[in-house]
Amino acid sequence: MGGEVSGIREAVESDMPRILAMGARSLAEGPYRDQINDNPEAAAKLALHTIQAQNGKLILYEKAGNAIGLLAFFVFPHWLSGEPTATEAMWYVEPEERRSMAAICLFRAGERIAREMGAKRMQFTAPTAEVGRMYELLGYKQLEIGFQKVL
Repeated sequence: MGGEVSGIREAVESDMPRILAMGARSLAEGPYRDQINDNPEAAAKLALHTIQAQNGKLILYEKAGNAIGLLAFFVFPHWLSGEPTATEAMWYVEPEERRSMAAICLFRAGERIAREMGAKRMQFTAPTAEVGRMYELLGYKQLEIGFQKVL
């Protein structure tokens, strides 16, 4: 265990199967399971777009050569201020790795890369109060609370 190499890298197209597997697990087991249906075709389109887009990044956290977490985000001119703002599309770490530093490493790498891309602010969604408390500990302020209903 002690000799395992871990680190962050940008995703490439050949990572798509692993990215899609993490996304499917996130939707099946996480807080979105009753709200967002898994659509592998839509997920693949989003992941590929994020990997290829000038204004997007998809980064992976690897442990011993296996991706165990990801962070995908886009930088856009905020629709109210016009200020370059990074917004998370997905942040996920495998449940059995959540007590490691993977999540925080992805988070901090995402902030750094977003700054390098010109972002002045970064936004994340909090699917649970626990995640929201973590964001607050990392210096984020709550802006709003979102709601969704099946129509």
